[in-house]
Amino acid sequence: MEKKVLGLNFIWKIRLQLRAEGAKLRAESHKLRAEGAKLWAEGAKLRAEGAKLRAESHKLRAESHKLWAEGAKLRAESDKLWAESHKLRAKGDKLWAEAIIEMYGDIKIKWVNYNSKTQDYDCELETGEIFKS
Repeated sequence: MEKKVLGLNFIWKIRLQLRAEGAKLRAESHKLRAEGAKLWAEGAKLRAEGAKLRAESHKLRAESHKLWAEGAKLRAESDKLWAESHKLRAKGDKLWAEAIIEMYGDIKIKWVNYNSKTQDYDCELETGEIFKS
């Protein structure tokens, strides 16, 4: 039975796609975390005002608890998306490493030239090949 070997460029593209998908989830995670933080802060403001205004305190505290709960839900969702992005990024890295080992065996690789836009590094193989992120 013949083993099918995928080219490194093909695997690299898959890795980049997985990392891009992970980056999208991470961006959505950041949005949800920020929105959750805003709601959390708003809840804290309402809670403080409720303590000052005894007559209004019960009403304002109830509203703040709702906002805190909503913020906590969004933060929890953000954490889930963050974890999922880590899984996808790790899956891409594992696939890349396995492809290199299959193609060249145990060689050295270097992660160089961090790109803040893609939040990834270029990969330089011991063979001299460079794969840009």
